[in-house]
Amino acid sequence: MKTSKILFFALLLVTVVQGCDLDREPADYINYEDSFRNMQDAKKWDNGIYSTLRGKFGGGYVLPQEAQADMLNAHAAFNSLYADFHGWTLLPESNVIQEIYHSYYAALVDANVVIELLPRLQVGEEEKPNRNHYLGDAYFARAFYHFNLALRWGEPYEESTADKTLGIPLALIPKPLEKPGRATNRETYKQILKDLQEAETLLTDVSTKAGNTEISADAVRALRARVYLYIGDMEKAFAEAKQLIDKGIYPLITAYKAKLNSQQKIDPREDTFAQMWFYDSGVEQIWQPYVAKENEIPTVTNLYGADLSTTTHWDGAGVPSRVGDYNKPPYVATKEVMNTLFATETDHRALSLFEFVKTTVSDVNNSTELYVISKFKGNPNYATLNSTHWGGYVPNGNQAPKPFRIAEQYLIAAEAAHKLNRLDAAKEYLNTLRISRGMPVTTLDGEALYEEIKNERARELAFEGFRLWDLRRWKQGIGRRSHQGAKGYYQVPSSFYAAGFRETMNIRADNYRFVWPFPRNEITINKKIKQNAGWDK
Repeated sequence: MKTSKILFFALLLVTVVQGCDLDREPADYINYEDSFRNMQDAKKWDNGIYSTLRGKFGGGYVLPQEAQADMLNAHAAFNSLYADFHGWTLLPESNVIQEIYHSYYAALVDANVVIELLPRLQVGEEEKPNRNHYLGDAYFARAFYHFNLALRWGEPYEESTADKTLGIPLALIPKPLEKPGRATNRETYKQILKDLQEAETLLTDVSTKAGNTEISADAVRALRARVYLYIGDMEKAFAEAKQLIDKGIYPLITAYKAKLNSQQKIDPREDTFAQMWFYDSGVEQIWQPYVAKENEIPTVTNLYGADLSTTTHWDGAGVPSRVGDYNKPPYVATKEVMNTLFATETDHRALSLFEFVKTTVSDVNNSTELYVISKFKGNPNYATLNSTHWGGYVPNGNQAPKPFRIAEQYLIAAEAAHKLNRLDAAKEYLNTLRISRGMPVTTLDGEALYEEIKNERARELAFEGFRLWDLRRWKQGIGRRSHQGAKGYYQVPSSFYAAGFRETMNIRADNYRFVWPFPRNEITINKKIKQNAGWDK
């Protein structure tokens, strides 16, 4: 279990001395070998790999593409968070684009240090398993970072053109003297899959269990199944997903019969699906990075927006009709999400992942009710403030990331099987997942079945950062992002939504902004990088 604090590595810089010393290393030189002399040092680097990975599963690594996709609307109090993504006005000068891009490459430096230096350490037989595990973690991290860079900045992958279309610059050594240009798509994904094969071999003897905090060979397979899905290799995607499902180590949660309390809210103490998200327990997680209060905090995906100031104001005002849970989230689910995607009343995901609360903008006297997203509400055990609202605590979004769940593998198996014309298998995997979520089985066939597989993926992976990339590979545009309303009996006033964003989007599937621009500062420094189409205007 990775429980150490985030480490600031003791990377030793050559001391600058007075006078001229022709033997002195360059001023920007980092002698990584000085911080990698034994297995104790290797363990610290491995802890750093885990800490960095844990920070890449939320916040700015998820919300920009979700704001750009079709399932969210900006609340009037969103403070322009990811406004250029939401409005499809993104530019290469975007600070967010620069920060995400450079943070992935900075993380690759650490992975490459381990990959380059760890094999040089002379260790005894008893230390070889740990050395293999640390090295496997680094290969996994390198594959993960390159894949996420390719999703954002690589051209869409097509097998027939992969030798010509461009992927991303591949970072394979800690600090190259010259920055590389973009590899082709085939070279990019060949490297990603090669690193995953290395990781699987090195991590074979890591125990596999539900909710594992260690990166295992199963986590490698889960990532590889995702990679194959996104490059359209459905035969291999199906095989990887089926292998994980057939192992039976990560069973789907048993279907839950909802029992609502007097406030028409689900009791998370009774629903194992809610417990997975709110208490970080469960059996579906293939890998769940370790999190502990205070010293092991992940990146927060703050879509809940508990509004403590407004809630406190009305608690003390003596106006009973105004007392309640107030939330001021940056984004809320669209009408299409609430009224269509989650319309089945027995779907216990809807009962767990959304809450009906009051909201204000700037005037505490002007409020309305709407559904907010509680999927990333946070684990009560990691809260720092108690409250009589929001379940007894002030949600801060701190919870363990869940980057690989068996539910995703069922979705991959169903979609891949459909593409391979194995319709019975596609329906079986889809319905197995639906039953576990309290949904009725589907009898659809053909293209209608495929549409339902896509809808199920949108439901299960809602707001986890997949939607924009899924729309792109399905060659679907964005038609509407309607303001929220539940079954026609209420409508959130437009004043509670950020102005300037259209409900009718009309974003075509071939819009070049589905592929992000390389940061302007990177293009300026690295003349070898060719900007993505459309962005060099």
